Amino acid sequence: MKVAVLTDSQSCIPGHLAEGLGITVLPYSLQLDDHVYRDGIDITAEEFYNMLPTLSQPASTSAIPPGAFKEAFERLAEGAQAILVITIARTMSATYANARLAAETFSGVPVEVVDSGTAAIAQGLVVLEVAEAASRGRQLRECLELAYDLLRKAELFAYISTFEYLKKSGRVNAVTAFAGDALSIKPVFRFKDGNALLLSRKRSPAAAHRFIAARLAAYGRERGALRAAVFHANARDNAEELSALISAKVALRGEMMVTEFTPVMGCHTGPGVVGAAFL
Repeated sequence: MKVAVLTDSQSCIPGHLAEGLGITVLPYSLQLDDHVYRDGIDITAEEFYNMLPTLSQPASTSAIPPGAFKEAFERLAEGAQAILVITIARTMSATYANARLAAETFSGVPVEVVDSGTAAIAQGLVVLEVAEAASRGRQLRECLELAYDLLRKAELFAYISTFEYLKKSGRVNAVTAFAGDALSIKPVFRFKDGNALLLSRKRSPAAAHRFIAARLAAYGRERGALRAAVFHANARDNAEELSALISAKVALRGEMMVTEFTPVMGCHTGPGVVGAAFL
């Protein structure tokens, strides 16, 4: 049984890796002033972050509609005997619900839809491992069980560099935003089970990097070698610094991936986000 793997564009999987493993990536729509762009197709993450400060209105996104999933299922069913979909956490988007709706009305081949409970490259790492398993001939049930096992292990830690865009999006009040920007505070979050939890407040990127690297090192001592990736929103130098710090402290499975943070979330967080995800 050939299992096709499908995910959404905020998973931050580099294009060459998705293509090499045959992963289908459906794009979100980005509303930037009067124009609508398909994430990763009409606009890159770098182009998005460069454009963000010039916009007259806050950027926004649209969930992937059921019809887009249905069309993808029909294409994939021509060459696969089953389809496994892994989406962003249902708390963050209607994309999971839309994928479920499309699967319920599709009878071509069996389709399983998984709420990752996470996002960005934490989700992407799971998708990559599941696609690798599918390429080795694993059956749908095996791929599904692997996905759930990996998602229990998946972790994401990140910090934001500015409160400006969170304030514009209404996700943080003006007083908090002003205080955070005035003090140059870098709040460090953990994203797990569909929720963001504030872990610490750091005064510099370097301090935030040390905090995140220490977290990965603690998990590494417990679990052994980790598969990890670093992501950034137009902040490659900081990402490279964090990557080097983690690589020096943590035993890794494979190479450390450095990828760009999804514009789907960058609409709300703005540029400067840096973090790490791992399994």
